Amino acid sequence: MSDPAFYHAQGYAALPLFDRALVEAAQADIAEHIDRLSHALYLPYEQSCPDAPLADRLDRIYESDRSQANLLRVAICTDAHRGPRLQEIANDPRLRAEAERVSERELAGKVVRIRASIASFPEHRHAWHSDVARDDGVACGQVWTTAWIPLCDAGPGNGGLEIIPGRQPAPLASVTDNGLRITEDAIAGMPRLEPECPAGTVLLLDRFTPHRTLPANRARFALVIWFKAA
Repeated sequence: MSDPAFYHAQGYAALPLFDRALVEAAQADIAEHIDRLSHALYLPYEQSCPDAPLADRLDRIYESDRSQANLLRVAICTDAHRGPRLQEIANDPRLRAEAERVSERELAGKVVRIRASIASFPEHRHAWHSDVARDDGVACGQVWTTAWIPLCDAGPGNGGLEIIPGRQPAPLASVTDNGLRITEDAIAGMPRLEPECPAGTVLLLDRFTPHRTLPANRARFALVIWFKAA
């Protein structure tokens, strides 16, 4: 799956690039971010369920205070990627080198964020989309390759991704009442794949590859890097 010819034909590639222990340890950046924010709130710190495992913590908070849980979810997806362990992964030169090798395209610039599949927030799981919905060469249209790096084992039933294999020549999104979306009609009859991604795996996606987030019984966090074409 790491061959450039496979990527160009299928629109994705899975690479066992990072050490499992390094990737799993990076979850501590998210836990520490929750602690930091919870100490800054008027709410008692104990209401942030500090003794709960990270995979259960936001769901536990949600049981008593949905607003608090959502505040922390948004903060994680906005700022937690700046943690030192996560930055070490995002800035590892092997990551960009592999993305350039597989896509056979020089890359320059990137956007980094944390993304999550959390049982208490099914409305925030990403529906079918591609990372470039409008090929206009500006904003997201500059993205060429996406690196999706789950911080724990991910796959079917564990908050992985479902993708449409087979490289697309253009975005499949169309204008709907909710903006640019890939509708079920647009992908009807197309094959679907749920890749197994053990911790340490990097899933590289072409900019037009349709994908969506699968549900998870326990929170799954992933580091996502959108690489822009040079």
